[in-house]
Formats: sequence, C-alpha cells, structure tokens
Amino acid sequence: MLKNFLKNTYNKVDHTLVLDVGTTGIKAFVFNAEFKIEARVNRPVKKRRLKKDWVEQDPLEILSAAKQVLKEAVRASRVKLNHFSGFGLTNQRETVIAWDRITGQPIYPAIVWEDKRTLKGVKALKGTKGFCEGLISEKTGLRLDPYFSATKIQWILENVPKARQLLAAERLLVGTVDTWFLWNLCEDEPFLTDETNASRTLLFNLKKKDWDEELLELFGVPREILPDVFSSGAKFGFLKKEIIGAKLPVLAVAGDQQASAYAAGTKVGATKVTYGTGAFVDQSLGNKFKLHADFFTTLLPTVGGKPIFCFEAKVENCAAAVEPVLKDPKKLRQVLTGIAKKVDILIKKLPNKPKLIIVDGGVTRDGIIIEEQQKISGVPIRSQIVFDGTALGVAKLIVDVLKKK
Repeated sequence: MLKNFLKNTYNKVDHTLVLDVGTTGIKAFVFNAEFKIEARVNRPVKKRRLKKDWVEQDPLEILSAAKQVLKEAVRASRVKLNHFSGFGLTNQRETVIAWDRITGQPIYPAIVWEDKRTLKGVKALKGTKGFCEGLISEKTGLRLDPYFSATKIQWILENVPKARQLLAAERLLVGTVDTWFLWNLCEDEPFLTDETNASRTLLFNLKKKDWDEELLELFGVPREILPDVFSSGAKFGFLKKEIIGAKLPVLAVAGDQQASAYAAGTKVGATKVTYGTGAFVDQSLGNKFKLHADFFTTLLPTVGGKPIFCFEAKVENCAAAVEPVLKDPKKLRQVLTGIAKKVDILIKKLPNKPKLIIVDGGVTRDGIIIEEQQKISGVPIRSQIVFDGTALGVAKLIVDVLKKK
C-alpha cells in the first residue's frame, strides 16, 4: 500500500510535515516545496532531576506534546491534507525508553542523554580485565561513556524489576526516542529505528549497519528487545489518521545532529555547526570509516546504499551560556565570541579544512555568532536557509525518498 502511495503521489503534493523531538521542547513544522516554513509550533517539555546526575522525562508527556504540536502546525499552515507528501521525525539522541509490548505503557521514565547515573558502572567496566575500548571504537566510532544508550539500557535491565519481569515474558521493548514515537504514532505499531539513532547506542556496528552481537553480550542487552534498523530515508509505515486527520507515509527518521548535517550536504568535507543546547561540529567523511581522538565517528542519513560516515564533536552548554545575557548586547557578544573560539579549536582539528561552513540553530538568529565565527576561523560561514536545520534535513530526506521511489 505504501509503495503504491509513493508511486502515485510524488509531484502531486508539495508539503512535508516534520516533528522535532528536542530535550526541552517539541516542535512541528510544515515545509513547502521550496523548503520554506509555513508553520512552526513549539511546546516545552519538562526534565526531572530527582538525584544528582539523573535526568529523566515522562514518555507519555512528550508523546502527548508531540500529538498536540502536529495538529496545531497542520491547522496553522492552512495546507489541505491531500497536499502533504510525507511525514518525518528528528529527535534528541541517546535517550532511552522501555515499555510493555502488550499494554504499550512505559515501565520507567525516559533516561535522557544528559543522565550520568551509569558513570560508576562505566568506570568499573573500563577496569575489567580484558576490556578493550579500542574494540568499541572500531565497531561503533564511539568511546565508552554514560552519554550513549548502552549503559542506560543495561541500568534499566539491572535496576527496574518490571523490566526483568517483562523480559522473562518476552514483552519488553527498549528503544531510543524515535522508536517510541514510531510505535505510538504509526499504524500497526512498527518497532523500528534508523541507522543514525542506532549509531549512538554503543551497540551498533557502523560498517555492517547492524546490531553487534559482541557488544550486545558486553552490555548484557538481548537482541530481541531492540528494534529493527532501517536507513534514515525509508518506508517506516503510516502516520495514524487520528493524529492530523489523514494518513501520511512516514519516510524519514534521523537523529537531530545528523539531520542537520544532511541539510548541509553529505559530500566529503561538507561541514556544519549547529549552535543549540551545545555547539555541534560535524564533517562528512564519505564512505571511508576513520577514527580521530577529538571526534566521535557516526553515521549520516542515507536513502539506502553504503554508509556515509562523519566526525562529530561538541562544545558544551552553548544555549545555557547565552540565555542569561540575551538582554545585554556587550556581554552577549563576549559569550558568543567565547563559544566561537571553542568551536574554532574543533574546526582546526578537522581532517579536511572546510572551504565553507553551514551554520544553524537558534543562537544564529541575530547573526552575531556567524560574524564572530567567520572572523575567528577565517572560513566563509553561511547561514542555513532556516535556523531549524534539524527539521530542514528531515524535510529534504522525505523529498529524496520520494524522488527515489
């Protein structure tokens, strides 16, 4: 049914609907054929810090907020439902949610990417005889860190009694945020993730583009509780009619930073910086897998085919540093200059000197950071066509799937 929809739809419709599931807010966008935003709706969501280093969210709250912003964005756009070509999703990465296959209810709060409760366990694992972090890097492009999903899943399995009960009953499902949303927003509850989100778990072999048995065993994660992995541009299913009043094919899913990088381009050397919660630097490596001490290696979205690798690094607390000084122009420029200097250190370590850097993110709206970054880095800087580069990347991915039908 989805194949027939795509065959008969492309070129007859020209709008895409995109959901961006962030850590502090959930946004929905309607893009037109020129990738201009015709509607943008945002709803804040809460984080809970019950203990030091613990950061959690309510899976049902973020799901409810998503449904609301999707309805509001479609309504605000005034675009007829039969003029939408597809739906896509981008999301905060590494966050883990566990739920019951039968009831669909979460069994524990979402453990957010910022959460560091597994730090002691990580240190203990590093001290284990025979442990080889190089093995993890060669398979995943990452380093052992509480930031990634594997130790969060391991913690749930070891510390949440309901998880052990459901595992024994073959009812436990665990996934990143995209998987939770696909399961709940789509017909027939598809249990899926995409390659970019999977690449941030410490359980996914980047070269094989599949879950790695050796890593699953290392972290004690059964394969059967994890979703199947699709290319980022693929046929994930249909958005339920009840969400916006019409079924839409779900054609794109990507982690937020990789989606933003896709919007900037995937050719070797293509470089982008997103100034958001953190300042993320990404550069495409093309089809060659490489490791670098100062970067993680991860996957960029594809519409099938060979993997496209990229380097990624982050300057912490970008938005948190900017928000307190927004009303003081002098201090604001000082803070933004400081961020630009930190970003420049990463830019200079990139393997390919960028000829152009594409920037996006809310911090770029007043243009100051662009001016300072170009001055400090000596590289031409260009603003993305919209500052919501993550959502833009998914809109472009939807269109690329339709073109390839």
